Amino acid sequence: MSLNDNERFAAPPLDRSALEVADVLRFSVCCPRRNIAMMQVGGEIDLRTAPSFRDQLCRVFGAGPVLVVLDLSPVTFLGAAGLRVLVDAQRQAEKARRRMVLITEARCVDRALEVTGLAPSFHRVRSLGAALADGTVGYEETA
Repeated sequence: MSLNDNERFAAPPLDRSALEVADVLRFSVCCPRRNIAMMQVGGEIDLRTAPSFRDQLCRVFGAGPVLVVLDLSPVTFLGAAGLRVLVDAQRQAEKARRRMVLITEARCVDRALEVTGLAPSFHRVRSLGAALADGTVGYEETA
C-alpha cells in the first residue's frame, strides 16, 4: 500500500525521540527574521536517521513560517532516505505556498542532488545571507 503525500509527511507520533540518533544526527533551529525559520542539520542522513530528520522538519513547518531555510552544510552523508525526506518536504512546502531553501556547502549533499537529477527541484544557496537576500525565495501574489 502506498502512502499519499499528506500521510508521508504527516506530523510524527509523539513517542518518537530524536535522542536515539543524537550521536549521528544533530539539529538546531532558529528564526533569523519574522516568518523565517532556519534548521541546521549536522551528521549523517541515512535510513536510520531519516525518520528523525522528517520529524524535525515537520515541527519546523508546523510552526508556520513562510520560508524555511535548511542548512545542510554540516551534513557528512546524504542517502536515498534523506533525499526522500527533502523531496517530500519540498512538495509539502509548495502545496502550502511556502518556500524551502537549502544551504548546501557540503559536497556530499550537492553530489547526491546532482547525481540523482534532483538538483533543479530545489533552490540552493551557499549561505544564510544569500538565502535572506534572495528576492526569489518568497511567492509573489498574482492577480
